[in-house]
Formats: sequence, C-alpha cells, structure tokens
Amino acid sequence: MSKKELLVKGLKNKDESIKLTKWMISVIKPYSRYVVYIFIISVISMVISYASTIIGKYVVDDATKGEINFKNMMFMCGTTIVSILIGIGSTILSNYINEKFSFTLRTKFFNDIQRSVWLDVSKYHSGDLVTRLTSDISTISDSLISIIPNTILIVFQLVISFCILFYYDKPIALFALIIGPIGALCMVIFKERYKKYQAELRQTESEYRSFMQENLSSLTVVKTFQKEDDNEIQMEDFRRKRLGLVYKNSKLSSIMGALMKLVYSAGYVIAFCWGSYRISTGDITYGTLTIFITLVSRVQGSISGLAGIIPQYYSMMISAKRICGVVDLKKESYIGATQMPEKVGVKVENVDFAYDREMILNNLSFEAVPGEKIAIVGPSGTGKTTIIRLLLALTHPNNGSIKYILDDKVAELASPDSRRYISYVPQGNTLLSGTIADNLRVGYKDATEEDMNRALRMASADRFVSKLPNGLDTVLSEKSGGLSEGQAQRISIARALIGNKPIIILDEATSALDEKTEASVLKSITEEMVSKTCFIITHRRSMLKYCDRVIELDEEGGITIKPISEYAVNTN
Repeated sequence: MSKKELLVKGLKNKDESIKLTKWMISVIKPYSRYVVYIFIISVISMVISYASTIIGKYVVDDATKGEINFKNMMFMCGTTIVSILIGIGSTILSNYINEKFSFTLRTKFFNDIQRSVWLDVSKYHSGDLVTRLTSDISTISDSLISIIPNTILIVFQLVISFCILFYYDKPIALFALIIGPIGALCMVIFKERYKKYQAELRQTESEYRSFMQENLSSLTVVKTFQKEDDNEIQMEDFRRKRLGLVYKNSKLSSIMGALMKLVYSAGYVIAFCWGSYRISTGDITYGTLTIFITLVSRVQGSISGLAGIIPQYYSMMISAKRICGVVDLKKESYIGATQMPEKVGVKVENVDFAYDREMILNNLSFEAVPGEKIAIVGPSGTGKTTIIRLLLALTHPNNGSIKYILDDKVAELASPDSRRYISYVPQGNTLLSGTIADNLRVGYKDATEEDMNRALRMASADRFVSKLPNGLDTVLSEKSGGLSEGQAQRISIARALIGNKPIIILDEATSALDEKTEASVLKSITEEMVSKTCFIITHRRSMLKYCDRVIELDEEGGITIKPISEYAVNTN
C-alpha cells in the first residue's frame, strides 16, 4: 500500500473514530449524573485508601519503636470496613446503572431497526441483529459506564500518588513516573493486532449465533432432511475457528500482560532496594518504606489501568461501529395519518421495479376499485410477492406510482402510513408466541371476545379453537407449536379479518387448507366483506372463481390483466 493510500486510510479511520466517539458521548449524556455518582463514590474510596496507607506508616514506625498506637490501628480497621461497605454499594449501583443503560439502549435500537426501511433491514441475518443488540450493546454499556469515571479516577490517583511520593522522596517519584509509560507502551505496540482479533471474534459470534438460530427455528426441516450430522460438523468448524481466534487473542493478551508485569516487577524491586538503602543510611523509616512500595505500585497500577482502558476502548469502538451500521439505516417516513375511510381502491401506474438491477416488474398498471377481488398468479420468481411488498410500501417503485383512492375522492401515495388500510396474511406460519387471543389482537388491539369469535368463524377456525382446553387463552409456543399448519393458517386469516380493514391481502393464505375449508373461508370473505378490496396470490385455480380479475405474470416479464370471464382457465 502506497504512502498516499495509507494516509487516506488513516484519515478515514480518524474521522470514523471521531464520529463514533461523538455518538457514544451523545448516548451516555442522559446518564451522566449516574456516572458522576460512581465517580464520587470511587473518589471517596480512594481518599480513604490513601489515608489508610499514610496512617499505616505511623503504625509501622510506632511498632519499630516498641510502641502501639491503638487509635491509628482502629482507624486502619475502620477505613478497611468502610472501604468494603463502599465497594458493596458501588457494585450494586454500577450493576443497576449498567442494566438500566444497556436495556434502554437495546429498546432504542430495537425500535430503530423496526422503523428502518424493510429492504435494508432484510439484508441482515436476524441472528446477527440479535448479537448486535445483546453482546455488542453489553460491551458498549460496560465500557461507557466504566471508562469515563475510571479514566478520571486513574489520573487523579496517579497525580496524588506522585505528589505524596515526591514529598517523601523525589528520585523514587520520578522513577515511578518514568517506568510506568514503558509498561503502557506494550499495549500501544500491539493495538492494531488486538483490534483485528476483536473484530474477527465479534464476526464469528454473529455467524454461529445466526447458524444456531436459523437451524433451531427450522428444526423440522433439519430432522426431515437428516441434517443433524452436517450441522454438527458446521458447529465444529465454528468452534475451531473461534477457538483459534480466542487462542491468538489470549496469547497476545498474555504477552502484553507479561511485558507489563516484567516492567512493573522491576519497578517494585527497584523501589524496595532504594527504600532499603535509604533506611540503611537513616534517611527514612520503615513506615516510609511501606509508603514507597505501596505508592510506587499505585503509580504503576494507575498507568497500567490507563493502558488497560485502551483495549476496552477498542472493543467498545468495534461494537459501536457494528451498532451504528444498523442504526444508520434509512428510517421509514411516517406522517402520522389516522384517517380510516370506509372504502379504499388502488391505482398502480407504470410501475417498474428491480432488485440489484434485475428487472422484476416492467410498466405494471392496473386499478382496483373498492370491493373488487383480484387474483395475482404466475410461476415462482415472477414478481407476485414483489407487488404485495410495493402495496405495503415495504419497497418502492423505481419508476411509476402506487396510489390509494380514499372513498373515491382523495388519492394518497403508498407509504408506511397507508398500511393502516391493509390486513395481510403472509406466506408460512407467522403466528407469535402467546395466546390465540394475543395473536388475534395483533390485528386489532382493542378486539373484544365477540370480535375474536366473529373473525374465527369467518376463518373457519371457531370450532377447533372452542374445543381447545383453554379456548382463546390457549398458549402457543414458537411456530404455533401444538397446532397443525392448517389451523395456524386459519388463525392468521382471522387475525387479518378482525381489524375490518378496507383492503385484504392473502399471500398463499389457504395453501394448507383442504378444498372445503378453503371454499368456506373465501365465501365468508366475498359475502361478508363485499366492500373490501382483496388481493389474492395463489397457485390454486379453485380460488379464481371468487375473483373478479386476474393479473398474470410470466417468466419473460410479461403482464396480462383480464376479467375472470375472459381468463382462459377452468376455475371449477
């Protein structure tokens, strides 16, 4: 890499570090008073510790004279007890603040992710997002709560220790100050390699968590295709890769620690020898020697503490970068509209859409009037689900427009706010953990028991739900454990119908239902929801007889829109 490239890279890293540091300061700012509390408690503990050290000098000096000063001894005992009590209080306060801070961060960033543009969020694996919201936020929280007060405290401790040493012996004070940075230099030398290992460790953590989450959530598929052995091999690969990184990181940390210990041990030995020499010349007392040893250790410990903050800072910066990578995603724009018209139509004009330059839809135009039932058919991969995502404003057209016509008067561009008009039944099992009632209230949070029973009846789910031991209060586990696919699908349909929205979207919503149950559900929708606009994605010809028009997509990108009377398919 050329000097110019290295300079550009260095400036870029510097700008990024400044940006991340500013972001972290803004995050910790609301909790600054708690950080101050921790700092004050630590200062009190430090002052008591120094007082105990100085009093210890006089206890030792008295002992060498054959005297015992009970007041000083009692003072030392008292300060020890107080230090222990302060330590307990400080730990409790720190843990409380840490948990409050970290959970607040998780809540904030979880909400940020929810409100980000769907297409951007979908590029991340859910396991990776969970790792960022747990491990990375824990690292940021632990570091921010401790780095600021600890840095200030260490500087105070360094200054006070140096001043006391300087008062008793100038040469030993200067020696302690000089030898300390030599130990700190050990950390600086290895910082780039340390940062590299930390980043790789975070990445591997995301990878194996994502792998475990994905396979545990799809355990049926794993068992069906007998993937247990393959998954075991994959986990072993993750284990080897991660253990290799942990070994390298531990070896590096051990080398840095050994070098620092070597420097500080040398400092301790020199301080001890110097103090012994000063005793032999009668310049100092044994008590003063104890101060030498204690304070030299604290000066070096302070500098060591500052050096130890460096890797903690790097870890925090790596985690902050991972969090900001998600938080900086573009947010959806809401205008806060609350109007709910009785009838809503849809007007799609000259819409083009492409994923990563691959054209999916080309010049799509149609209009759905209120009450119209439209089927969307075609082979897989031709853009059926893309149309639904466009209607839901999860993605947006590259060209053209999608408008909602409210009560035949007002035209509103598709946006996150327009989702309030839509009830949606996506493909697959999308029920959440909780009771059946909880799942139904996702569609309408103020639903009464009467509302729920009506929706279940329309979805042909009322009979089997009433036979469950706890009825609406039956608890569903993840992936609606305990229910068949058909039963779960009917509850999903009921969840969509309960809100009484003007538009209903069914994406292969009856694929797990038998023909009789499917007919019953669609008959309820067409007869009891006459004014509702309905889009039905399906591969079943039997569903087309409930529709007014068909939008057919083909593999060459062609789009055909016909009334059902002209659609050349036997719908019986």
